[in-house]
Amino acid sequence: MMMQTFAEDPQALAMLAWARLWSPLADTATRATVWSALGLPGGFDEIAVEYWSAFHGPAPTVSLLLHAALGRDGAAVREDWLRVMDHLELEWEAAQLPPDQLGVACEVFACAVEAQEPVLQRELLVRYLLPWCERALARLESGSGLAALVAAFRDDLSRPAAC
Repeated sequence: MMMQTFAEDPQALAMLAWARLWSPLADTATRATVWSALGLPGGFDEIAVEYWSAFHGPAPTVSLLLHAALGRDGAAVREDWLRVMDHLELEWEAAQLPPDQLGVACEVFACAVEAQEPVLQRELLVRYLLPWCERALARLESGSGLAALVAAFRDDLSRPAAC
């Protein structure tokens, strides 16, 4: 993931927390800390098995790769995200995930918020992040803990400060 210094923008900080939650590189302790920081109900350990099966398993219910979840060409979607990263002057640090992996996308979105790029924020929301939420909610069991997780993510994305 990238490394960026952030001010106290609440939405940027929330998106960084979501980035850690959605990243397959985060360890259990980090994920539990982020869960608490986001104010999500219960604890991560209560939903961990269901979470891993739905989002990180070999045949996930909901792919965390935006192109796969949205049924789009992977090369084109990854190129879009690489262009955004270039515009924001972001560089990879340490381990790399595909640029359209949801954790990476949240981190890039946080950087767009911090850079006060409202047009870029709106485009990322409309083209990728909110459609991913809708696809995920359609694939997850209504009323499940995972559906509530995705709904909380969508709510954080939809904060008025985002655009």
